[in-house]
Amino acid sequence: MIRTILVAMILIVASCSNQVIVENYKKGQLNGSQQLDQVGFKDFLLDGETAAKPYYMEITKDSSGVRQFTFLNEYNNSIYFYQYDDMSYIQKISFEKEGVNAVELPMGYHIKNMDSIYVYSRLQKVVLANAQGEVKHQMSLSDGYNMMSYNKQWAYKYPEFYVETVTPFIPTPNSLLLTGQFSGDLPDEILDTFNFTAQIDYGLSDVAYMHGYPYAVFGDNVNWGEGLFMEVFPALHHSNKKMVYSFPTSHDLFVADIGNNSYEEFYGGSNFAGDIYSIDRKSGKATAEEIKSSFVRQDMYAAIIHDKFRKVYYRFLRKALPNASVETSWKDKTIAVILMDEDFDYLGETILGTERNWHWQNSFVTKEGLNIEYVADKDVEESNLSLKIFLPKKNN
Repeated sequence: MIRTILVAMILIVASCSNQVIVENYKKGQLNGSQQLDQVGFKDFLLDGETAAKPYYMEITKDSSGVRQFTFLNEYNNSIYFYQYDDMSYIQKISFEKEGVNAVELPMGYHIKNMDSIYVYSRLQKVVLANAQGEVKHQMSLSDGYNMMSYNKQWAYKYPEFYVETVTPFIPTPNSLLLTGQFSGDLPDEILDTFNFTAQIDYGLSDVAYMHGYPYAVFGDNVNWGEGLFMEVFPALHHSNKKMVYSFPTSHDLFVADIGNNSYEEFYGGSNFAGDIYSIDRKSGKATAEEIKSSFVRQDMYAAIIHDKFRKVYYRFLRKALPNASVETSWKDKTIAVILMDEDFDYLGETILGTERNWHWQNSFVTKEGLNIEYVADKDVEESNLSLKIFLPKKNN
């Protein structure tokens, strides 16, 4: 009853101001029993052509089952390979930038094996190549529309993909899943038809789209703005039959069967995050300054990652800077990690530090724990790529 009254009050306020308020109705009521504890670190020595904070990382295995740490160097169109255990360099696979074997503007990849390397190109296509850098096949994810053109009509039908380690290619038995986002201010007219997750067959002969923005968060012409507000963070559910989505502006998580667009909703929020406010529609289309200010001053959720070894989920939170000036960057926000069990029950949360140091976009799980890229303040030369490793630990 209490929650019903609160929601009704919020709807009244929203109707008066043309603003939507997403209430954190469990704020201050959650009891944490665990936190993340740093248990290790990795430092990979970089060459002169490589910088920290690459777009993409992936753990793969060689033919002997030995784990390899790989990452993308977009500057020289290469994937670098290191031994994960001892951090020694192995090799790099380079792709041409022009010609019949060109892989243009790579952003992410999935290594199924050394004869089948799937690379996402920012030209809105997936390229299938091998370890010799030869292109075997490629497929457009937008029916051949040129996303670099001034005509952006394609964007009302197809998602724009910003592929990162936390928005990765997700392999399933029959297809690769890749999640994108709407690139602007989402209109209600396409809310029921716009889907953001591509289901790509391994032969690159077919792609189908599924799962869209939930009406409860994005409907009724809510004005979130665009860009960072519209990000979609996916994870494969622990059943391997569903997808879990984290949206920046929702304390809840949304779960849907693969191939089915109906969502189940689960609370997955922070005990400390505040209510989240949309931008007032009375001001018309939000300016870039309004969007940035709204994002920086509020708590915003980010990546969701499943840890199969410990049977938990990690959800990242970019904490609010309520008194931020217009010059304040979102990189000054503090990063926290919320810990949940596989039923999405709250276990606790841990503050890491600012986004300038914690490049959470490069986070992944190994048997050692949750790996997160760390960039030291004084690492001017960027001679190493550093990961810090965390495990859940019961509170004392």
